[in-house]
Amino acid sequence: MLTAVAMLLFQVPAGVSAEEIIDTSGEKAEELVFEGNCSYQTQIQNIGWQDWKSKESMSGTTGKSLRLEGIKIKISESPNLGVTYQTQIENVGWQDWVSDGTVSGTEGQSLRLEAIRIKLTGADAKKYDIYYQVHVQNTGWMNWVKNGELSGTVGESFRLEGIKIMVLPKGTPAPVNTGSIKNVILMISDGCGANEILATDYYTDGKAGTQTYENFPTKLNMSTYSHGGLGTADDLLSLYDPKTIWSDFALLNNNPTDSAAAATAMASGTKTYDAAIGVDQDEQKLVNICEDFEAQNKATGVITSVEFSHATPAGFVAHNSSRQNYSELANEMIKDSKTDLIMGAGNPLYDNNGKLKTTIADSDYKYVGGQDTWESLVAGNLGNDADGDGDIDNWNLIQSKQAFETLQTGAAPDRVIGIPEVFETLQINRDGDGKAEPFTVAMNENVPTLEVMSKGALNVLDNDPDGFFLMIEGGAIDWAGHSNLDGRLIEEETDFNHSVDAVCDWVNTNSNWDETLVIVTGDHETGYLTGTTGVYDDVVNNGKGVMPTMAWNSGNHTNQLIPFFAKGPGAALLENYANGSDPVKGAYLDNSEIALAIRNLLN
Repeated sequence: MLTAVAMLLFQVPAGVSAEEIIDTSGEKAEELVFEGNCSYQTQIQNIGWQDWKSKESMSGTTGKSLRLEGIKIKISESPNLGVTYQTQIENVGWQDWVSDGTVSGTEGQSLRLEAIRIKLTGADAKKYDIYYQVHVQNTGWMNWVKNGELSGTVGESFRLEGIKIMVLPKGTPAPVNTGSIKNVILMISDGCGANEILATDYYTDGKAGTQTYENFPTKLNMSTYSHGGLGTADDLLSLYDPKTIWSDFALLNNNPTDSAAAATAMASGTKTYDAAIGVDQDEQKLVNICEDFEAQNKATGVITSVEFSHATPAGFVAHNSSRQNYSELANEMIKDSKTDLIMGAGNPLYDNNGKLKTTIADSDYKYVGGQDTWESLVAGNLGNDADGDGDIDNWNLIQSKQAFETLQTGAAPDRVIGIPEVFETLQINRDGDGKAEPFTVAMNENVPTLEVMSKGALNVLDNDPDGFFLMIEGGAIDWAGHSNLDGRLIEEETDFNHSVDAVCDWVNTNSNWDETLVIVTGDHETGYLTGTTGVYDDVVNNGKGVMPTMAWNSGNHTNQLIPFFAKGPGAALLENYANGSDPVKGAYLDNSEIALAIRNLLN
């Protein structure tokens, strides 16, 4: 408690009356505050000079895609202290240092500021630190820096959009960083590679590149290999070697990850063995992204079009040595986790056609944690203290299509578990000709789409003013790949694409691209889909509404690089992780680096 009080006293902002500063030896140091005023003014693209700001107030904008073109900084009411500053201008470079209210940058020339350095001058400069924090396009708020350190970027064409400045006495802790990220929505098309996207584009639109995410500013590739077998030597480099992988068509079949290891890597930042859920090679629990967000009092949730206790959603919430332990995974997700939202199939009362079963076996309850867990959910008396306030937060169970549709708008509970009226997955396991063209076999009419589930989930999670993490999985795209089902692959990928559109609409309407990061990728490719058997090439476009020419070369996962797209704060940071170079695909990051990048932004 004494330490906490002392830390509070240390944070003396400009212009606040004096407090005693205590040095590390416990002796009272000289009482010192900054009694003057550091003020600053920015020139905004197409708008002009803004009012003067001071004391950590923001000058500029966020979320409006408007660049800073010029800046003035001055210190008043402190005769022995001044300020000098220098800006980096797009395609021009660093400008000369200027001082005390002089313009640095440009006016009306459509040239963006990209970086800034600020220093104090005068006899009293040794007594104070000047801190500054900038907001950067596609990245968000950078960390506070001080006393001439560079803030922003150089040579990356990312504009400055806002700035905060303050002067503090030497020995005062740095200001708390403005959160660079509020919400993260990670969308995983399970089993989807580049050709799965291309085939769906060709069928639905007749041309490539038509999906919203295909036009995101960050477009990369991602490696997906797992750690290897439990107890084997760590030999990661052999699992994806861009120098040799393309020498033999069959090599991409070697050592593919499964969804459990892939989800664990994306959620925790640690590679592990196939089948592992939230545990490392030694079966020790790993911290996942949901737990990181929950530690900051942010809401979390997972959605899938397959069973909610399946590998990918479970990998972001639970911890278990095997993905096959469905009941254990379901019970941990429901009874032990702090997750606020779970949606996915696994309803024990319905079959894969969305019809009520005439008899129900004990095994039918495995995806929901067993019969006792299910009955407690139905009764509305199952939950735990998810928010740490000492009260039990029970789950609100929804099952009907109408309930999912109603959840999209209006007031929503803070904690929801949605289990549609279908057993294993929303659509792909329904009866009918699995080889038929897309949407020709009658769909299950009593279940929501992934798009509807996504809208409902967002309406629940945005109850939390601190923000949220949401993972959305199109899980049955993988199932279509395993069975080499052209038409049902396109059905599932289309639903996933619509869910991406819904998420982007939510960001544009209810949030903005400066506080919400959206990532769209897969966990691995399934089926080794190409245009020609035995050849790594593209599927062939035969026109809108006509099945493209598609060749399946496997019924299993492959180890090829998969597409990766991002938009929002930190999208540019993710590009910095793409230090792999592939002769066919180009730059790539690894799936374990998703969690590392998000933690960087979150902290």
